[in-house]
Parts: sequence; C-alpha cells; structure tokens
Amino acid sequence: MESTRSQIAEYLKRFRKGDRDGAFYGLLEMDHSILPELMAAFRSERDSRVREFLVEIIWQHREASAIPFLKEALHDKAAAVWKQALDGLVALASSAALDVLRDTRTRQFPAERATKEFRRWLDEAIEQAESAIHRL
Repeated sequence: MESTRSQIAEYLKRFRKGDRDGAFYGLLEMDHSILPELMAAFRSERDSRVREFLVEIIWQHREASAIPFLKEALHDKAAAVWKQALDGLVALASSAALDVLRDTRTRQFPAERATKEFRRWLDEAIEQAESAIHRL
C-alpha cells in the first residue's frame, strides 16, 4: 500500500513539473486497485489542475466502480473538474451513470450564469450517454 502511495505521489510530482504524458500513462498503466488511493489523493488535493487530472485518470481506468466517485467530483467548485467528471460518466455510459447525471440536474451555483453553464454541459452529457447506451 505504501509503495502504491509513493508511486502515485511520484507521478503527481511529474505532472506538477509538466510531464503530463509520463504521469498520465504511468498512472493509467497501474492496476485498477489504485483507484481508492487516487480518489483519496483527489479529496486531499487543493490544486484544481491536479484534481482535474486525477478525475481523468480515474475514469480512464474504465471501471464502473468509479461512478460514485464521479458523482462526487460533479460537485467540485472548479469547472474543469466537473467537466472531466461529466466526460467520465459519458465514457462509462450505463444506467447507473445516467442516473447520476439526471440526479445532478438540481445542482445550483452561487452565480446563475455558472448554473446555466453547468446545465448546458449536463444536458449534453445526458444526451451523449443516452445515445451510447442505445448503441450497446
């Protein structure tokens, strides 16, 4: 467990230094069992760029078990983070992912403009997920 944490920390260090591709592929090639550690790293991270990156890595593992986490990430204050969570839910299109998307319609932001932007993105994600499910 500790070696997994240190590997994740090393890849995140590479990301912070500008080696996005090296960090991305390094984390993506690790076993899916790292997902809980990546989720924990997300929850303790202050930098929205790193949170966005972590969300992408998590959904790129293509594990349905990440759907509850993506629901959580939809409530991040940074638009880039919740947009990445939307991308993940579309990529993991399933009835569970669609339920999360539909349940998030009630999310409100302090600024009405931000709420409208979120809803535009959300409606598009719902449409894409529904379309992907119908293709299956």
